[in-house]
Amino acid sequence: MRKLNYLPILMLSTTALAESPAPVVDVAASGTQAVTAVATDSVVTQDNVLPQLSFAAQQARAEALAKQAENIIQREEEKRIAAEKLAQAEARLQQEIGTYQLLLSSTVAQVYLENDFQPLWSDKNAEKIFLKEYAAFAISGVSTKSAKALQQIINMPEGLAKDILLTDSFLDYLYYNKNVVKFANQWLYNLGSYSTSAPAENHISAWVQATKSGSMAQYIANLVPRNHIYQETIQKLFATSSNGSIGNSAKKKSKKVNNEQNVEVGLSTSFYKLALNAQRLRLIPSFNNGIFVNIPSYQLHYFRDGKAVLQSKVIVGRDERRTPVMYSKLSNVVVNPPWNVPASIKNKDLVPKMRQDPSYVERKGYEIIDSKGSIVNPYSINWAAYDNPTKNFPYHIRQKAGDDSALGRYKFNMPSSDAIYLHDTPNHGLFGKSDRALSSGCVRVAKSDELATLLLKEAGWSEERKRNVLASNKTTSAPIRSDNPVYLYYVTSWVEGGKVYTLPDIYKYDVKIPKTSLDWAKVKNLI
Repeated sequence: MRKLNYLPILMLSTTALAESPAPVVDVAASGTQAVTAVATDSVVTQDNVLPQLSFAAQQARAEALAKQAENIIQREEEKRIAAEKLAQAEARLQQEIGTYQLLLSSTVAQVYLENDFQPLWSDKNAEKIFLKEYAAFAISGVSTKSAKALQQIINMPEGLAKDILLTDSFLDYLYYNKNVVKFANQWLYNLGSYSTSAPAENHISAWVQATKSGSMAQYIANLVPRNHIYQETIQKLFATSSNGSIGNSAKKKSKKVNNEQNVEVGLSTSFYKLALNAQRLRLIPSFNNGIFVNIPSYQLHYFRDGKAVLQSKVIVGRDERRTPVMYSKLSNVVVNPPWNVPASIKNKDLVPKMRQDPSYVERKGYEIIDSKGSIVNPYSINWAAYDNPTKNFPYHIRQKAGDDSALGRYKFNMPSSDAIYLHDTPNHGLFGKSDRALSSGCVRVAKSDELATLLLKEAGWSEERKRNVLASNKTTSAPIRSDNPVYLYYVTSWVEGGKVYTLPDIYKYDVKIPKTSLDWAKVKNLI
């Protein structure tokens, strides 16, 4: 690499120094003219400090500027060389795999480049653990490309090419595994939205280190969800037989119209639904502690130390106001909670009723509050000005605590960006309905008093204290001391205790499950 050659600065005066020519750069035949120009312009032009310094300081500063410019050029050269090596590595990968395609070619090339193109999949046990998980992911329909990547692995004989394909698919799986909780509402409930990307560098490094230390199988096993329902569901997928492959061959056979084929088509649909819901079960680490609400089941289960201490019917959001899939933790229980009406419910539901009959405000225990916190007389409001539900009502509406409160006697708070929580309800007759997708998004709990009793006891409350607070109508909050995670999830098909369970798809998340073209018989044989 050529160095920057600065003119000597042996000037007789600061004036002469100030008028000295700009630094000269030797770039002949170097191929770095553009970089040198940038370095020179950004570092050494119009340095108005030099004339004010002593000779020794001037010389030191000039050397520092030269070094800084040289470092810039060196970094650019290092980047150029690295990019060139990576391009060569990608070309070698493509030469190895032929017409096959990689999902993450640049990332895979970097991995093999840094490891001298040594095979990474010598541990066959690790390979089987991975392929089982990746096959379950690929067949679910969450990814539009993973099934093709898996089929390439199946078709490829042993050797470096197969090793490369395994690494490519593993990086796809690693990215999915590390991000599925964050993007669950998109990837698992809006099929077709998943798009793979390179995993974080620290995740790749941890895996590569595991391959070198001989702990690759354990590393991959640690990525597998531990909850028993997920594991049973996955086992059922690999125990399912459909006379060979599921995908293209099933589609070809579907042209035959007979009773046997009708059964096979039904099995295929159930299989894909089970595969998709297995991925949704990934969101739950275990069923040992916490509150679990499977939205389409309309049921709540409360577990402590692996034991079910409460089961209750629930009401969830109706289709146009769906209860979201989410994870949170209980923060407190509010006894005699007031209801601060959300803006959407206020404008669409309550204001039309109050406009038609202002007495509705007092009869239902509501208060209309202005920006100063003062209560406004409903008869003083010009209701005719708010005849459009899309127009925001400029007052806050709150319902006082009591038997008629929309939240009932208990509210179970948990942090949520959607302002979702569990609560009681004054209308317990609705729990008798079979279709209980009726709320505005929050979860109403039939046995809210029993749930509150358990949680308040954990918070140090006696039964007598609870009764006294209820009778007082005074709003009182009790912080939750125990670790109570809350999982609101949406699973319509799963296996538990060897039995397959199915539920109605109340939000129509399963209506467009793609039937993946994958030779399932070969997948099972490989694993």
